[in-house]
Amino acid sequence: MKIRARHDFSESRLAGRRILLTRSEDDCAAWASALEEIGAVPVPLPCIDAEPLGDAELGRALREASQAADWLVFTSRRGVEAFVRLVGDAAATGDDLAPRSARIAVVGPATADAARQLLGRVDLVGERGTADSLADAMLAAGAAASRGGIVLALAANARDVLERRLREAGAVCRRFDVYRTIPAAARAPRRALSALGVDAVWLASPSAVEGFANQVDVDTDVPLVAIGPSTADAIRARGLAVAAEAHAPSFEGLLEATP
Repeated sequence: MKIRARHDFSESRLAGRRILLTRSEDDCAAWASALEEIGAVPVPLPCIDAEPLGDAELGRALREASQAADWLVFTSRRGVEAFVRLVGDAAATGDDLAPRSARIAVVGPATADAARQLLGRVDLVGERGTADSLADAMLAAGAAASRGGIVLALAANARDVLERRLREAGAVCRRFDVYRTIPAAARAPRRALSALGVDAVWLASPSAVEGFANQVDVDTDVPLVAIGPSTADAIRARGLAVAAEAHAPSFEGLLEATP
């Protein structure tokens, strides 16, 4: 998925700077291209991978729940892709996969792009790209009173913030774990961060923080930039300092936050 980089002052100041990317291999590639467009130098070091979950039984259960639901909820591009894999077939279209009777809610713009591409539409996007902001938006839209319930297609290791907020408000939720993120395995010896010669490290999930810590010895003072609060918490839990936190959990948010 191509990232649309905006050329402004906040980006031009990163020209020539080396940015360590720690997402999965394919996600690193998308961000690397966008960084190159603004003159930055991407240094990919994949620290996580994604593993699909589910079988025919899960696919049937997810399909039946989705047909009856008032809301379908996704918090990542991979969740959308996994949903389509589980409920669809070669001839399926957006309407076949996501009935018009169900509103589609997503956590932020990257997930919205995936839903539009694979499901044909998006009905609600969280304003700040977090689970809490998506819960706020859904509750404001009356999701707690839905009769058909809410289906969430999530990562197995995703936190329960969204479903807990919805349930506390009285909503009927069904969570389906459709994939999981896997931190990179421990490397012995770990690579010295100083040897990578980077000017900043971008960390976009708690799993990426774990994979980064498994692979890299932070032996020098390089800014660690978190995509959001849960990632920042994971960095601090490792005894490391967070140099900056993105105001929006996106590529653009990380650009603006990088010191």
